[in-house]
Amino acid sequence: MKMDLYPEKAQYLTGEEVLLIAEKTDVMPSDGQPAGMNELLELRIFFLEKQIRTVAVQMYDDCIPIQAGCFQSEFAGYGAELWKKGTGDARLTEEFCIASTSFDVVDKPSRSIRYGFLSDFDSRDGDDGGDLDFLRKYHINMIQFYDWSFRHDSLVPKEDIYEDMMGKRKDFGVIRKKMEEARRMGMKTLGYGAVYAAGESYYREHPEQALYTSCGEPFRFIDIFYIMNIKNDNPWHYHIIEEYAEAVKKAGFDGIHMDTYGFPKTAFSMDRERIELQKEFPGLIQDTKERLSQEPGEHYLIFNNVGNWPVGAAAAAPVDAVYIEVWPPYERYHHIREIIREAKSACGKAKPVILAAYLEPFRTSGGKEPPVEEKAGYSARILTAAIVSLGASHLLMGEDGCVLTQGYYPDYTRMSETLKAQMRSYYDFLIRYMNLFYCEEMQEVTMTHMGWDNYEYQCGFPCSGDGMADRIWMIAREGGKTKSISLINLCGCGDDCWNKGKNRPEVQKELELTVLTDGETEGVYIASPDGETAGDGSGIGAAMKPLAYTCFETDRGKFIHFTVPVLYVWALVYIKGK
Repeated sequence: MKMDLYPEKAQYLTGEEVLLIAEKTDVMPSDGQPAGMNELLELRIFFLEKQIRTVAVQMYDDCIPIQAGCFQSEFAGYGAELWKKGTGDARLTEEFCIASTSFDVVDKPSRSIRYGFLSDFDSRDGDDGGDLDFLRKYHINMIQFYDWSFRHDSLVPKEDIYEDMMGKRKDFGVIRKKMEEARRMGMKTLGYGAVYAAGESYYREHPEQALYTSCGEPFRFIDIFYIMNIKNDNPWHYHIIEEYAEAVKKAGFDGIHMDTYGFPKTAFSMDRERIELQKEFPGLIQDTKERLSQEPGEHYLIFNNVGNWPVGAAAAAPVDAVYIEVWPPYERYHHIREIIREAKSACGKAKPVILAAYLEPFRTSGGKEPPVEEKAGYSARILTAAIVSLGASHLLMGEDGCVLTQGYYPDYTRMSETLKAQMRSYYDFLIRYMNLFYCEEMQEVTMTHMGWDNYEYQCGFPCSGDGMADRIWMIAREGGKTKSISLINLCGCGDDCWNKGKNRPEVQKELELTVLTDGETEGVYIASPDGETAGDGSGIGAAMKPLAYTCFETDRGKFIHFTVPVLYVWALVYIKGK
């Protein structure tokens, strides 16, 4: 019996009943009866290395809900595994896991944001619900509805059927239906709304609301959008805020994705006043938040820091995440690390960090079969592993199994079924171990605690702390008596450019590490999302398994020594102190 297991909702709130869906995926047998009917299974719930709950499951139909109970956590990720006893076959006499998933429980959605996108809203796209089902299974709990609006300066359409400014046909009934279904699945919906884009007709009627170059020409973007003046003494400032309020009130969005274009950073008003936009963005965000607070419900704001600008100003404003669209010259893995660290510092580590790092290798592959798509797939897996291990999240996926390759979202690329399964295991993994990746008490210490005369982390293999090519990228985090080590395999990749396709990393074995503990150790554990995708069955597996270790003392303190048996792409080591 082949099974799929996934949560009914993308995210659960503290004290909410957790419902998991067990679905038979193998074909109907010849007698017409669903396989596995009335079979007894067991659901096992894990927090980190511990099994904390079991639920008896009777598979009475080919798709059933499983009540997993309530969890009072304010911030916790859990693993869920469906187990079956052997069938009498000599090879299957032991219990074995037939499906797994994960889920998180938080006190409010903004504690943990996984951002996805939708961009297809034609009438033909409104029936099957496959896009939202896909997003739910990947635990996407906030969705950007990209280019949903009638016009950038007039967001809510007056008719159900209309064309947007790029000439794409939209059906507002489809948009409303997707919003309703998203809420049922525990997702929040954010309507895209550029902060300063207007069509030519609006500009012609209101030239005093535009921004101008030092030569006196109006700023335009892709010769379609005019860039407007967001300064709080200009009418555009209040016009766009009211448009956001209309999107929440009339369209029904849970919040707004405030987009920018990076350039210009300085401009002039019609009467030649010089305007520094980074000084104006915080006030626009603040006024938007205050206006939306007048509408019923809780509303979320995400602001696009294009090219990592102006993070310092925008992160301190009342946004719900620090969102950064990554562009050159941020081209290498160490730049990803720098961006995340800067963002965390800018918000005082109080907000989630989201990177919109679009993967061009999928577009340049033209959707071809492997090995081209395989190289794009490895670039996605490595980048996701790095972003998550550094404590941030990645806007990459949306629609029905598609990835973003550039800034215009409708030009997405569809993943193969194989890659979809691999990426799903990565997203399950980041949720299952979110308390090691995203806990506020866990601080990254890699560059200050390894190498030279640092004895805290000693590696018996070629490694780096910032993603050097052809080495193992090690990311160490500490909090209280807990330590974690992410290992990302860049051996054989040839370069450290995050936006280039990657060959399959060369498998690494018997990796020795020595770690200063300065105390007693309760256990050392390891997990990897690559167990089912390694191809030879020797992967570690998503569940944590204990690692043998030895304790010893020197004149520098108490240490442990252990060996990681195998590394394919990504592995996580958890050191639990007493």
